[in-house]
Amino acid sequence: MTLNREELAQLNDILSREDSQEYFDELMQEHFQSYLKNTAELELKAQVIQRRAWEKIEKNIPQVQKPKRYLFGWSRIAAAAALFFIISVTIYFFNQQTSVSTDQYVHSHDIRPGTSRATLIASNGTRFELDGSKQEIVVDHSSVHYTDGEKLAYAEPGQNITLNTPKGGEYRVVLSDGTKVWLNAASSLSYPTSFTGKERIVKLEGEAYFEVAHNPRHPFIVSTGEQQVKVLGTSFNVNAYQNEHRTVTTLLNGSVQLSSSGAASTTQLHPGEQAIFDRSGFEVDKVDAALYAAWKDGEFRFKATPLIEALRQVERWYDLEIDYTGIPAGIQIHASISRHKQLSTVLHALEKISDLKFIVKGRRVELMQ
Repeated sequence: MTLNREELAQLNDILSREDSQEYFDELMQEHFQSYLKNTAELELKAQVIQRRAWEKIEKNIPQVQKPKRYLFGWSRIAAAAALFFIISVTIYFFNQQTSVSTDQYVHSHDIRPGTSRATLIASNGTRFELDGSKQEIVVDHSSVHYTDGEKLAYAEPGQNITLNTPKGGEYRVVLSDGTKVWLNAASSLSYPTSFTGKERIVKLEGEAYFEVAHNPRHPFIVSTGEQQVKVLGTSFNVNAYQNEHRTVTTLLNGSVQLSSSGAASTTQLHPGEQAIFDRSGFEVDKVDAALYAAWKDGEFRFKATPLIEALRQVERWYDLEIDYTGIPAGIQIHASISRHKQLSTVLHALEKISDLKFIVKGRRVELMQ
């Protein structure tokens, strides 16, 4: 709709009044605030704005010296249309000029990725909240300290220590024999301050990557409860989260021997092989082993990974609660995504691949129906 000169003069007269300018500013502010909120709130605001706009126009237009028939007909519609046009143009200008600040608004409410966080618990119950900026601790025969030499505690020989990472946390530890361990989120590793006896035994819940110091006289054993991994010196990854309902061991270098009270015989792995253990026994396949250790280098790497399994990794790393209701079990993911990105970036990538939509409510993620 267009305005003739008389109608434009009417609108200018209304907007030039002191109280009308104040109202127009208020109107703009209300609209922008509502624009940044959710759709339901926006619709409610729009109704209020529309009603108040008409009330204001009807109040002011009769003051212009024109025949009432003219004022109450096309003039009122034209003035309202012009006001709507101004609001629309202003909104467009607002969006174009403030795209950066709008992004900042969104990301200020985004969920950040996990960090180096862990708790060290001594056998006597003493707890140490570890410094995230240091990322790694070292255990020797007499103490536990950071790599820069700062001591956490003195240790008695053979004393047991447990390293716990929460959801959204990871940490590294160098054991007394020189073995390096990367502990993933929501995991626990128990080990002695010094190894004694014929075997070097540690206990794992969750996921960890090991680079075992070679010592043929003292095999290194990782116990996950239902499975034991026996090695002399090698690099491998073990995923033994309880909610995965299976234990996955992936060998990168060397060789390992797997055993379990639930399996009739032991299983030997060679580089590039993976063993999946459930109550029915071991199943061994050739895999791209690097995919399963990529998390320690800051990447999610998925290759024919079931979407639900990928989401569980995201859930642990971003400290989320995911509702899996309605998520199709048959969708597989092929992607490489940085673990240093905000949650919105990761979800957006998964949405593009799966053709699904997710909604985030606080730290809860649901499938949008």
